[in-house]
Amino acid sequence: MVDMLDRGIGQLSRIPPLPPFTTPEEVVADALPLLDAPSRITVTDAAERALRVPVAGKWSAYDRSVTPYTIEPQDISQSRRFKGVVFVGPSQSGKSQMLLSVSAHAITCAPGPVQLIHMTKTDADAWVEEKLDPAISNSPLLQERLGKAREDSTFSRKRFKGMRLGIGYPVANQLSSRSQRMVLLTDYDHMPQRLGPKDAPEASPWGMALQRIRTFLSRGCVFAESTPAFPVDEDKARDANPLEPHLMPATTGGIVNLYNEGTRARWFWECLDCAEYFEPTYERLSYNRDLDPGEAGDQAHMVCPHCGSVIHHRQKAEMNRRAGQRHGGWLHESREVDEATGKRRLVRIDDPAIRNTPFASYALNGAAATFASWSALVERYETARRKMEEDGDDLDFAGVHYTEIGVPYRRGGDEDDDALTLEDLRRNPLRISKGLAPAWARFVTVMVDVQGNRFEVMVMAWGAEGERVAIDRFAIHQPPDDAPRAKGDDGKYRAVDPGRYAEDAAVIAELADRVYPVEGAEWGLKPLAVVIDFNGPAGWSDNAEKFWRKQARAGRGGRFYLSIGRGGFNQRDRVWHEAPERASGGGKGRGIKLLNMAVDRLKDSVTAALGRTDTPINAQHVPAWMETEHLAEHLAEKRGAKGWELKKGLIRNEGLDHSVQALALAEHLGLNRVNWEVPPEWCVAGLHNPNAVQLARPNQAEGASEPLEQARPRQINFLRRR
Repeated sequence: MVDMLDRGIGQLSRIPPLPPFTTPEEVVADALPLLDAPSRITVTDAAERALRVPVAGKWSAYDRSVTPYTIEPQDISQSRRFKGVVFVGPSQSGKSQMLLSVSAHAITCAPGPVQLIHMTKTDADAWVEEKLDPAISNSPLLQERLGKAREDSTFSRKRFKGMRLGIGYPVANQLSSRSQRMVLLTDYDHMPQRLGPKDAPEASPWGMALQRIRTFLSRGCVFAESTPAFPVDEDKARDANPLEPHLMPATTGGIVNLYNEGTRARWFWECLDCAEYFEPTYERLSYNRDLDPGEAGDQAHMVCPHCGSVIHHRQKAEMNRRAGQRHGGWLHESREVDEATGKRRLVRIDDPAIRNTPFASYALNGAAATFASWSALVERYETARRKMEEDGDDLDFAGVHYTEIGVPYRRGGDEDDDALTLEDLRRNPLRISKGLAPAWARFVTVMVDVQGNRFEVMVMAWGAEGERVAIDRFAIHQPPDDAPRAKGDDGKYRAVDPGRYAEDAAVIAELADRVYPVEGAEWGLKPLAVVIDFNGPAGWSDNAEKFWRKQARAGRGGRFYLSIGRGGFNQRDRVWHEAPERASGGGKGRGIKLLNMAVDRLKDSVTAALGRTDTPINAQHVPAWMETEHLAEHLAEKRGAKGWELKKGLIRNEGLDHSVQALALAEHLGLNRVNWEVPPEWCVAGLHNPNAVQLARPNQAEGASEPLEQARPRQINFLRRR
């Protein structure tokens, strides 16, 4: 009994001390500020009074002169006239800082529930930890108002005196059944554009956010900011009204369409020489496009469209500050039409003639963004443009438009004036016999497209710098002699059935051993590798795996690849070789590696290569022997906003698929990494190439089956490219 009492006394001695006594007067004094009427100051004034921001490694008071173009949009969030504010702009331009400024105003001046919606839960948590929490702890006025209880400061909620700041992510339950005075949407274009069940989506994040502020009447506001991330919708863009000077091309979704519904403001500078207004855009940067990207960027400068006056990058900060003082600034579209220009007149936000809409919308061009230098902007633009012109892949070029310039990207479509036609492809054919590789050939690849009753095969010869041409095209209809017979038939004339009979794939194995003579040489080339479509009729995937494993056991696994297409322009890479994580039925993934192809991006490159006539680099020549029906297969698809798709009424596209397989295989094997001054053995010209075979009858396709076994010469004889 004594032991129990002693143990209890010891435990009591470890109880932490009670908090100091608080008098009723102190409680009332702490709560009295909550009874104050909202402070009638702007968001920018409140930010300068209460907010600290990181500058050059230290925390300093918010300075409106750093990003003057954010003053009006963040201040207008408190307007009783507009229900929403939309801001479109490039990355690193101060867009997200506006949301902190609006939040600081709500905390210190106009208490009320505010909700911030980030792209995902992970991004929301990271934003709280890396941006919000440090800003609060380094801003004394914000820290003073933060609740002291443990649950007052979490990743999903911050409770301040008189207000609650919620942090969420775009799912339906985060934007349902709650009343908010302010809803802040950050990186809007990277959110799901439809929330709710897939079979019955409720609305967009913007639409659901507008419902949350209804109970606050004119005091409620939704603020959305983002870089654009959706391409131009060509069908809707054609209907744009040319009389509306600030209308952006309609996109397939996202914030640009919200901007078009608003007042459509653009940021203007006043020329220091002629005092005329103009919008500083990337198109008005002047530089020599023939220079290297870095050198072109160093000489970039802005030119006034009215008088031709030159504005250097060092003057950009001054031009922005002057615009913030109404020597330029934000100009919105009005309802009135200027008789002189035939376009809508441009007015300021307080003009009664401003466009009649409940949303104030703003679009900032990357050329005016504070934290973007013109030299870096031009360098990235030119690098991406030249890469697109070289290989036809415009993913990086589109990214520069979205994140660096802050405008939607308009991709070339099949209906463009410069779209390829059969006449274009036939105009400059490469005159070479079928089955014969050109003199500049360095290696050969074989591509197999699997159909229900045949194997469609194309052979491609490759030269230096990605130059290539098809040298053979045929279909395999007959199964091997030892394949199983069909029921009720002697099997002699049974067609290939890849999905049903695994044995039929044996006819593909011999493709790796064929030899293709090189024009003007006494040697030919065996294929470097064979790539086979992993998709096909039902049952083929399993049979394809059996075929590859059989070749691997024979030591030929490195000569054969199984390819699978991945649609969409935003794949992680153009080509990657790895085993699938999951099987098609959701079970354990296959134990073989597949050559994954970003087919839509690769089709861009193939189309560009077919149309390249001014240089052999990355050009895909059209052979004179190719039949029209096979040539037309390269033009069977059209490019849409989400990817390439068959044109109406067409079903044969094997030629395009073959070309995509060929490019994917060549890139995987290292085509883009080759130093053509000192190439590896597999792409040299001559018998030193491990795939080269000396022939009995050179320059004759039928002589390819009669190689002569001779010693290879010691010297590597490089063939001069055409």
